[in-house]
Amino acid sequence: MRAIKKVNLSAYVWVWLVNPLLAALPLMRDFGRQRNMLPFLLLSFFFGLSFVLVPGSGIDATRYAAELAFHHEAGTSFSKYIGGVYSEGSKVDLYQPLVTWTVSRFTGNYQWLFGMFSLVFGYFWFKVLLLIRQQIRIPFRGLVLAAFLLVALINPIWSINGVRMWTAVQMFFYGLLVFHVQGQKKAWIWLVLPVFVHFSLAFPLALYLVLRFVPVRSVQPFFYGYLATFFVGELDLDLVRSYFELLPGFLQSRKAYLNEAYVEQIAKADKNLGTHVLVAKFLQRYSMVATVLFIYYFYYVRSRLRLGKPHTVFVLALLYSSFSNLLLQIPSGGRYIVLSNLLLLVSLIYFLSESNFRIPAVWKYLLLVSFSLVGIFKIREGFDFIGIFFIIGNPVINLLVQDTTPLIVFIKSLL
Repeated sequence: MRAIKKVNLSAYVWVWLVNPLLAALPLMRDFGRQRNMLPFLLLSFFFGLSFVLVPGSGIDATRYAAELAFHHEAGTSFSKYIGGVYSEGSKVDLYQPLVTWTVSRFTGNYQWLFGMFSLVFGYFWFKVLLLIRQQIRIPFRGLVLAAFLLVALINPIWSINGVRMWTAVQMFFYGLLVFHVQGQKKAWIWLVLPVFVHFSLAFPLALYLVLRFVPVRSVQPFFYGYLATFFVGELDLDLVRSYFELLPGFLQSRKAYLNEAYVEQIAKADKNLGTHVLVAKFLQRYSMVATVLFIYYFYYVRSRLRLGKPHTVFVLALLYSSFSNLLLQIPSGGRYIVLSNLLLLVSLIYFLSESNFRIPAVWKYLLLVSFSLVGIFKIREGFDFIGIFFIIGNPVINLLVQDTTPLIVFIKSLL
């Protein structure tokens, strides 16, 4: 059992006020032995204060910033604001509207809004990483380290750009781990609440309920179901539209995601993706397939694994992977693959930690190289939302300076 590491909070806060990244160094060095969440929450809050918004970029975050500024200037009452948010149909997304209105009562500065978004996201992000790290009982290097880092980067903290969807996914993922790794039944709250952060988490919740009430002990149906949906998974959009009529009102309101204009818009955007983006997406997709094949062969066929926690997590990963494979053909449906990939990586870490056999070199380096390249691309994506003041600044300075220059632009200007 790894010894619990205590943080000198007063010293940490003083260093955090000078430079939060400097304060984070001992946290990262002793990661996995920390139990106090306050230092991680302060670091998360600082990230939100430092979040870079490029004027006119059109990303989701600019809309939230404009919404905050408008309601702060107008002094919009709570009833009027909520009435306006829900005037266009039945919705259940409560998180972002509530946080935005609350912050608007005090300031129109979007840095405070994203500080709050980042604080909440960071809580679940760091809790997940700490929980996983505590399960690793083998040397923390090589493939297990690469898989762990990729878990952090699949749905990273800069995902607050799309705060509703990605906070909901991280919360739901945390709930699954708390339930099946720690065995805490109170985790149900973290499986239900995400639906009120983003409506689309109703589908993963429904799948989970089906699995709970119709348990299947054998992994084979899930494995072959995954392979079938991966290679032949494609849904008829007209059929999907017809089934939308049977869903509750709050889900029918999202039928616009299936209209032809939106489908064409997304398809056009995909065609304009750069080569490096397409390569990264290819590597990520097929490295996950390789992960499934690796786990299934070496732990089920070759080692004849006994049922247990790793088995449960892997079955969940296969179930959600099959679901996300089917929805890849639907605009925005590919977002569910983030949840399934997170579960697959945790399954791999779990199996590696529980195993005692030597991994064949070809499999080890195939996964290691793929995970590393995907991770590098994810970090590059983060440079679009991080500025130089995240590195050299502090909470006081960053509230006085709204950095609108992404780090990648700053780096290119030096070359």
